[in-house]
Amino acid sequence: MARSVLLLALALLISGAAAQEGFSDWKDGRATFYGTDHWNIHQGSCQYGYLDKEVGTGWDIAAISDMAYDFQNSCGKCKEVRCRPANFADGYGQWLERSSVCYDDYSSVVVMVTDTCPCYYPNNWYSNKRWCCNDMYHLDLSIWAYEKLAQTKWGVIAVAWRDVPCWYKPKNEAKLPYWAQATPTPYWIKAPWGFNKWMDKRLPSLQSSNNLRAWAPWGKK
Repeated sequence: MARSVLLLALALLISGAAAQEGFSDWKDGRATFYGTDHWNIHQGSCQYGYLDKEVGTGWDIAAISDMAYDFQNSCGKCKEVRCRPANFADGYGQWLERSSVCYDDYSSVVVMVTDTCPCYYPNNWYSNKRWCCNDMYHLDLSIWAYEKLAQTKWGVIAVAWRDVPCWYKPKNEAKLPYWAQATPTPYWIKAPWGFNKWMDKRLPSLQSSNNLRAWAPWGKK
């Protein structure tokens, strides 16, 4: 009897640990957004190429700093992000008031890392040094992910984030408020000729051993 109870407890412990695999603790950071030209999200440094809206996290993606502690092998990893009502400084020490800009502080969006925010970037050195040189953990979210958390007019917000498996769907999934207007996609932005969702290069990451329940084309709602 005692042995049966012990085995049951051990099984529950293993099951609980497995359920938490791929989840990290929540950490603080900040987030800007990119993708306003509607095309550079498909030119990320992870070299996935064109991203289908119906595969994985769709166009909810992110770039992380090449100075971040978890930058190495970050392509294809996913993070859950929520807006955090807080003030903070940029990389130059300028204080930014952002304590009242979140739609709420409990809804979250899951993004996949598909790009890099380089600390040193000659073509945009001032802005990249401002955000991407690791004075604070920084995510550059796609505009489609960012606008689910706060109005884009704020430019940058405080966030809480954690690592999650890419199959994970938040209990309180962030959505664009009913009164807000979604960023439109110009009619001329189209997938490359002959492209279909099964050609999305993110699929191998989504179907990896840590993402058996991934949001692949057959499971996307």
